[in-house]
Formats: sequence, structure tokens, C-alpha cells
Amino acid sequence: MSLDAQGSAVPAPRLAATRRTRYKAEIASVSPDSSRNTFEQHETCFLGVSLENSNFTTAKLTSMVRWISRRFDRCVVLVGDSIHRLTLESTQGLPPDRARERALELGRSFVAAEGTVFEEYRGSTDFTFLNCGEVQAGERYAEFHSKLRTFFDEDVAFRSSVESFGHAYHRKRADGLSGAEWEKRIRMSNDYFLEEFAIFACLKEQGLSVMVYPGSFSTLSEIARGEHPGAPKELRDLVVVSLHLKGR
Repeated sequence: MSLDAQGSAVPAPRLAATRRTRYKAEIASVSPDSSRNTFEQHETCFLGVSLENSNFTTAKLTSMVRWISRRFDRCVVLVGDSIHRLTLESTQGLPPDRARERALELGRSFVAAEGTVFEEYRGSTDFTFLNCGEVQAGERYAEFHSKLRTFFDEDVAFRSSVESFGHAYHRKRADGLSGAEWEKRIRMSNDYFLEEFAIFACLKEQGLSVMVYPGSFSTLSEIARGEHPGAPKELRDLVVVSLHLKGR
């Protein structure tokens, strides 16, 4: 969830940035398209949280929580702690044990720091927290992950889609990287997405049919649109709602 293929915007002047303290969440896209006018019929959703991602500052998070509170009775806040270790390993060079420790620490810090944002809207929506690490400890996660790994190895179109997202992300940070380091980062990016998708499949199996996220999930959206028929049915049946956060 911290890997984002969208380009970085040119920084605004400091004065303008200090004034932009409120945001409005708007729908950027819904996959599949056929769910655009029906996804609100679901009573529950899950919000994917990427750690150390600028889309999850308090002001932006508030706009998303407000948007969800007007549409869903229940929302599971999926904190991307354990999978964030891969980002820390690839971009900061942390050893695996230290990266996992730091990722779990960041997950706890997020809940502690931003918990009040959710409390404000609990009158309309039941918000509960769930860490990716908790999901990954289950047997069903291991089964979904194994299926996705096999699908990635055997299906050229799916593998190409996953790899292209990693290429777009790391290309902006590739200055000075050796060929070996570049390949390592792409492999870790692939691992990140496969782990993340297996987690999403678990949540869909548990009845959470709508995923909400501030940004694009190109491969996941492709799966929801039916472009990768060999993917797990749980992902093919997922509704992906991408939000745009508009400053005001």
C-alpha cells in the first residue's frame, strides 16, 4: 500500500501550503465500473492505510474518515505494518529483522497518534483497527499468498502488471542505483504487492467487499475489472474505491 505509482506534484509555495489545512475526499474511480452507483449498498468497507505516506496526514485522514462515515456502518482500518518492512528494506537498506521491528513500531504509532480522528465519527460508523501482521499470521493468508505467487510465476500478463507498478515507483528513486540493486528493489516491490493482495483476499473472504484507498491500485483495479481471470475469486469480486483528496 506505500508504493504509489503516481507522480510527485511540484511543491507549492510555503504560504499556500500552510493555508491548505482541510481536504475533501472525492471519488476518483471505482473498479469495476458497474459498481460505481451500487458500492454504497454495502454496509461495511475497509480502509487501507500506508505507513509513512503523505496521504495519511491527520488532515487528509480526517477527510477520508468523514467520507466513509457518511456511507458505511462499519469500517475496518487496515494498518499496513508488517508489509511496510519491505519498503524499509528496499528504500532504507534496513536488515530484515530491524525493518520488521520498525514497521510494527510505526503501525502502533499510527494508531496511537491518529486514533482520535476515528473517535470523532464513531457515532455514525464503527471503526476498528486491524494490522496486516495479524492477518498474515492466519492459515488462509498463507493459502492465498501461495496461490498468488504461483499465478505471478505462471501468468505473463499478471506478472507484467505487478512489475510495471514497481518500475514506476522506483524509477523516481533510481539515481545512482546499480543494476543489481534495481533488480532487488523490483523483486521486493513484487513481494510487497503479492503479500498485500493476499491480505485483501482474506478480508474479502471475511465479508469486507469494498476497499477504500487514497490513490491508484492499477493491478488490483485490473483484477476487479476482470482483466486477470486467474486471480483468486476473492480479489475478482472486490470493489476498489480510489479517492482523490482535494485541498481547500
